[in-house]
Amino acid sequence: MSSEKPGSATPLSDPDRDRAAHPPGPGQPQVVTGAGSAPIGDRMVSGSGSMVLPAVPIRNIQMKFAVLVGLIQVGEVSNRDIVETVLNLLVGGEFDLEMNFIIQDSESIGCMVDLLSHCEVTCQAEVWSMFTAILRKSVRNLQTSTEVGLIQQVLSKMSSVDDMIADLLVDMLGVMASYSITVKELKLLFSMLRGDNSIWPRHSIKLLSVLNQMPQRHGPDTFFNFPGRSAAAIALPPIAKWPYQNGFTLNTWFRQDPLNNINVDKDKPYLYCFRTSKGVGYSAHFVGNCLIVTSLKSKGKGFQHCVKYDFQPRKWYMISIVHIYNRWRNSEIRCYVNGQLVSYGDMAWHVNTNDSYDKCFLGSSETADANRVFCGQLGAIYVFSEALNPAQIFAIHQLGPGYKSTFKFKSESDIHLAEHHKQVLYDGKQASSISFTYNAKATDAQLCLESSPRENTSIFVHSPHALMLQDVKAIVTHSIHSAIHSIGGIQVLFPLFSQLDYRQLNDSSVDTSVCATLLAFLVELLKSSVAMQEQMLGGKGFLVIGYLLEKSSRVHITRAVLEQFLSFAKYLDGLTHGAPLLKQLCDHVLFNAAIWIHTPAKVQLSLYTYLSAEFIGTATIYSTIRRVGTVLQLMHTLKYYYWASNPLESSGITPKGLDGPRPSQKEIISLRAFMLLFLKQLILKDRGVKEDELQSILNYLLTMHEDDNIHDVLQLLVALMSEHPASMIPAFDQRNGIRVICKLLASNSENIRVQALKVLGYFLKHLGHK
Repeated sequence: MSSEKPGSATPLSDPDRDRAAHPPGPGQPQVVTGAGSAPIGDRMVSGSGSMVLPAVPIRNIQMKFAVLVGLIQVGEVSNRDIVETVLNLLVGGEFDLEMNFIIQDSESIGCMVDLLSHCEVTCQAEVWSMFTAILRKSVRNLQTSTEVGLIQQVLSKMSSVDDMIADLLVDMLGVMASYSITVKELKLLFSMLRGDNSIWPRHSIKLLSVLNQMPQRHGPDTFFNFPGRSAAAIALPPIAKWPYQNGFTLNTWFRQDPLNNINVDKDKPYLYCFRTSKGVGYSAHFVGNCLIVTSLKSKGKGFQHCVKYDFQPRKWYMISIVHIYNRWRNSEIRCYVNGQLVSYGDMAWHVNTNDSYDKCFLGSSETADANRVFCGQLGAIYVFSEALNPAQIFAIHQLGPGYKSTFKFKSESDIHLAEHHKQVLYDGKQASSISFTYNAKATDAQLCLESSPRENTSIFVHSPHALMLQDVKAIVTHSIHSAIHSIGGIQVLFPLFSQLDYRQLNDSSVDTSVCATLLAFLVELLKSSVAMQEQMLGGKGFLVIGYLLEKSSRVHITRAVLEQFLSFAKYLDGLTHGAPLLKQLCDHVLFNAAIWIHTPAKVQLSLYTYLSAEFIGTATIYSTIRRVGTVLQLMHTLKYYYWASNPLESSGITPKGLDGPRPSQKEIISLRAFMLLFLKQLILKDRGVKEDELQSILNYLLTMHEDDNIHDVLQLLVALMSEHPASMIPAFDQRNGIRVICKLLASNSENIRVQALKVLGYFLKHLGHK
């Protein structure tokens, strides 16, 4: 897999080759063109080709937009011309979604927003859809839009825009908010969701879909952004001696973000380069979508290893390159992508030199010419002074792309980690093996502060801090988790559940998708953050939500809502610390009959089928839910909500669940069967029945007098007596169950009397000599 290539190692410098297309810098004149016109630096041309401005250079972007607004107001330009001119102004040249799509001047975004208020709806729609496309295309465009506060500008205009434009703006806001949203912007968004006089604000229900996109982040919160220009890199200080005795590992998250697709075949962007002044050392560079790891042992001679993986542009990957040192046999190299081994082989990588490594760069070769610089984003970079094993690398990947600490404190991460991963990461060995690490949060202006534990021995000649050269920037974005924490945590969502019955402006109907949308957002937040789960537990979140759902119309409790609750129950069941929150979810939502009784029968059937089959079958459920309390709650539910015959007349019990549509009697009997199956499995799951559980069943049979309401519960009692006599008979005797038999033998129904005699038979059969 690796081969020695004397004299044929990857060429390291070729200053004549450069990227084919360079967007003009801030000081250069920008081209403004209309549709069908040739690029003209100092005048604007209409679609027909007639000159509409004197040939005076207009260098100010605001002035260019102001001129275009004037032309729109006098009706001089077509919609097509407007769209093309706006896009050309944004990218400072001729716009092309594949070749030239980077926004050059941040001021142009605000100018575009103002200009669109003068345009027709169809023209606005075309510009916004193209603008969203270029945001999706490049993190640079997202960052530029974030810096000018585009979310706030768009939200302030939301209430006044047309329906079609609102849909496009919501789509764009979703893209931007999943990249970064500040506390101020999130507060503004929530203020726009607050209803008044039982009416949702205009377009607010559309804005709810933005919430669902926010947690869908694919990269780290903080990262280094490399523009792909000549000499744009992070320069490390000289390293005295490279750590090789125990091998070494380089680990980082990266994302290639090419400016265009012109030079993909010619460019050889470097991920890292650690070399001496004589050109020997270690590096890794991309050729197309492949990564080549190189060890140069003398000028022009060395070894290369090709990582057999297809790295796609604009996608985050965690790369771990492990160099294993063997003194007496061949050394090895192992390459992991996203925690999985993808490529390995023998490779004599060790460079035997006493020189210091004074040509060390991240995102560039030592020549730093435009063909050799990395274009994209890098997360935290670690170099460990030992060859990490597969378990360690997999566990690092579980920490996610946002991790930037030093493996010292088990509870430092907000991501749920399995206990065995914590043992691998936090045993102290990994922290002590960090040779150096840099991350975008630990920066001061252009200085990158080296962040390894203070007690670790430095491998640098002097100061360990690195320098960001040219336009390399440390970018800090704000996730929904940090923003929502600053405005009160997950509790800020609860008031939205009290607005479920609100109507939309000029629409008498209630939107039944709101509840499912809110729950999807809530569940996604809870799944991605341990801190949010603790907030939910401490604030009794499911009690609040259960209460608000009870107060709302049952049209909101759809199949989609049930699926959200059940998926979260399954998720919690798989967590070691999920039991308390699962218990709260069960008590206040899943077992709360007041929420479910008026929902469609199919929804109820799905719930009770799940409870009686998949739910009770999992090992952790039994230890999670309050067993006796749940039995009592279910018997209460059967008596007051899921009665087959109204118990008011014969039993004198005031029934509940009459203030809305109920399932038919046939459906009720079917639902009761699943509930009793759940009850039976719950009782028999452990060492038989408890006296309080049996008492609740006996109480039910004593107080209910309708045959339809008694029959299935009596059958449950017969089954329990026959299948678990060891615990049932003493409990039945202790709680004077014989009174129930006497009461049932007086029934008019022969079926009931037969079942009662069966209970008596089992009781007498297993009773002692008493």
